[in-house]
Amino acid sequence: MPNYRVRFSQSPDSPIVRAKLFGIGSAGCNIIEGAPFPAVAISSSAADLARSHAERKVLVGQDRLIGISDADPDIMIRLPSIVGHELPDMFNNTEVAFMMCGLGGTSGSLGAKMLSSIARVKGTTGIVLAATPFSAESIRRREVASRALHEILSISSLCVEFDNDKLSSLGSNIPLSRAFGLLNGIMMRPVIDLSATMTRDDVPGFRQGIGDSTYARFGLGLGRGDERVERVVHEAVTSPWFDFPLINAAAAIAIFSSADPWDKEISEVLSRLEGVMPSAKLFWGAYSDASLADRIRLSLLVCTKA
Repeated sequence: MPNYRVRFSQSPDSPIVRAKLFGIGSAGCNIIEGAPFPAVAISSSAADLARSHAERKVLVGQDRLIGISDADPDIMIRLPSIVGHELPDMFNNTEVAFMMCGLGGTSGSLGAKMLSSIARVKGTTGIVLAATPFSAESIRRREVASRALHEILSISSLCVEFDNDKLSSLGSNIPLSRAFGLLNGIMMRPVIDLSATMTRDDVPGFRQGIGDSTYARFGLGLGRGDERVERVVHEAVTSPWFDFPLINAAAAIAIFSSADPWDKEISEVLSRLEGVMPSAKLFWGAYSDASLADRIRLSLLVCTKA
């Protein structure tokens, strides 16, 4: 099937999407720190919440998370007796919930499943951005992460995986703590870009267009100079997290940004992406970011069926 383009609405009559950010577990709480969005920190560790500057914090014990680990239609019936009404109510007046987490531990793995289930029941588009363990970590941790990822894919509207093994590609001889900091910024990028370009009117068509292509990976490109369009596309599509053939992509979301977005450059970027992903439905948006100066940026989410 040939691809086609769907632009996120640019109508001034279409209000910007109401998005909310959820940081789940220790990794999730770290990722959302300082984010420019309404944010909720959720963890089974009081220490995680004490460090967080999120405007709302929810402490959920591990035993209670385990008690609601199965994502079933009755979750909204059982949930108030476990965490009260506060957590489900946080999804009110929210079209898109971005859920940031690391998989492998109890809080991140079970918490992401729980929130994805709540979002689904509440009719909120739930997008999970999850870091998965290094291959050198314990077998048990990797098995927990793999099982959680599989279950999240069956519940969420979209799940974007960031494999920790790819951190070495961010630069040579970078200390691990620095690499995690860079990854936190990269994981936040699609949240910022989607929130800047999607409107409330875009959400139903977006969910319908994605369909059952609920698994995604992320690529980011920056370019400057005479060949900056070629550079920005090349850098995005050669992302270390794209370890599957892009030619088979079912859908993709591309967000272009520059100090002064130019229609000709945007068109060339989209044409190049269509050449790489000839069968993909291509959702796209563009916005101005003065901080880029003479550079252009491309955020690319590539989706496949779970």
